[in-house]
Amino acid sequence: MEERDHFKPEDVYEFSMRVLLATGYEEKMAESTAFALLDADMRGIFSHGTAGGTGLEEAVKRSGITATVRLDTEPEVLPQKYPTIAVINANGVPGHYSSDIAVELVKKIARKYGYGKVYVFNANHYGAAGVWSRKIALDGDLKGVSTCTTVAVAKVMGDDSERLDYTKGAGRVNRLGTNPTAISIPYPGGVLTFDTAWTRMAVSYCLQHLKAGKMLKVPQYIADKNYKSTLDPRDFTPFIDDLDNVKGSVFPLGSTLAGYKGDAMLRFIEIDNALGGGPIVQIPLGSKEVSRRISHTFEAQAIDILYTKEEALERVRELMWDYEENYFGPSSRWPGERAEKARQYSEKEGIPYNEGQINTLRRAAEHVGLSFDLKPVVRKTYPANIFNK
Repeated sequence: MEERDHFKPEDVYEFSMRVLLATGYEEKMAESTAFALLDADMRGIFSHGTAGGTGLEEAVKRSGITATVRLDTEPEVLPQKYPTIAVINANGVPGHYSSDIAVELVKKIARKYGYGKVYVFNANHYGAAGVWSRKIALDGDLKGVSTCTTVAVAKVMGDDSERLDYTKGAGRVNRLGTNPTAISIPYPGGVLTFDTAWTRMAVSYCLQHLKAGKMLKVPQYIADKNYKSTLDPRDFTPFIDDLDNVKGSVFPLGSTLAGYKGDAMLRFIEIDNALGGGPIVQIPLGSKEVSRRISHTFEAQAIDILYTKEEALERVRELMWDYEENYFGPSSRWPGERAEKARQYSEKEGIPYNEGQINTLRRAAEHVGLSFDLKPVVRKTYPANIFNK
């Protein structure tokens, strides 16, 4: 079994704050970013965490997903046409910061009217979608939902009357993003969270392996320039800092056999986001212009629709019991259950980073002239089955 250095979550947070402040982030922007990256790490979603493919190093270098970030402005909440729907112009601030503002607004609306939705446009990447849906649901009185558009990394799928290979007739160039959706529902023991990209996986997983010099393990996830499945992240792009020359693409969820389903969801998320100001043309992957900015949505719904809050929470728990006692197999689990186990482990034992992740954090510190002073609390084996992203 692999051994890893373990780091206290509070130490990682403080380290991230120092690095972000040194690169020009205001304290409130740094707090939102450090929170979102750390939350992903603690839940085992390393691809979106502090040392992931969309993490601290990109933030300080203004590269990749942070290429269009502005630190000299504030988001603007636009006048509302309807009381339950709001729109925010993020003005290009860090996506984690505008998301924090949107989450607080949508909770306020939902607690007054029973339901609320907030669209955010002119935005930047916000990390793992489940961080935000979970934050909406964490107090136990609201269901939370979030979606996001992303830069173009997937081709539009074709059609196949034989239902054998939906890559036939696929688009010539990448047009769709990974466009994740996250749904969180509270219950007496915590929060259930479903978080998925509507591609086979998020592209940050590929970028994380590219940075670490490792091969991928997931088939029918990345396609090479000939639209064939590959395990080499260099077939997607050869250099982490050269996203203008992407050669490959990411398969829509379902890949060759049912990719039309993922393709449809990818398109519909873009359509919904477009209603709230989101882009209506391709979002270029390598550009550093504002055309690369994306959009988010956040939804909150009260759970005491028919029952009291306590009764509603208990109904969810009773439904879970029914599945667990009568229908679960030995390997069955709830969406988000593995992530919650990772969070519990991280709180107690520390976050297990590998050498590649530690080197990524070291580079981020050195880029802003700081020494890498993050010290592990222990080195030992870790439960790899719950830290597998």
